[in-house]
Amino acid sequence: MNTLTTTLCTTLLLGTAALTTTNTEAAQFVAADNSPGTQLCMAVVSNKPLQLYATMKDLRINKNTTADKLHCNNMNIAKFAGTYGFDKTAKYLGIETTIDTSIQDLAKLNQQTIMVVAGSK
Repeated sequence: MNTLTTTLCTTLLLGTAALTTTNTEAAQFVAADNSPGTQLCMAVVSNKPLQLYATMKDLRINKNTTADKLHCNNMNIAKFAGTYGFDKTAKYLGIETTIDTSIQDLAKLNQQTIMVVAGSK
């Protein structure tokens, strides 16, 4: 009985993990160039506030400038972060991403997509 319970729990956990994939896990982001804007966009893509902080520090750009003036793939940073689900870096920049509503194609979630990221110049 114990083995059956363990197997059932493991199957449920794996099934739940498979259903909770997001667009960011289905896409691979690649930098278009090595410009400062693209470096910042790639730091946003990492969804790691410490990496974004380090990149901003290296480029000597503050949070306000990044949040107000940075555009990634011809979208302002709020729309870019909201579209692809980079909530941790958006929160670090003080950007609210849950205001906009959008429709996601759930059938496309399992496809591996390569996205080229270009920042504003």
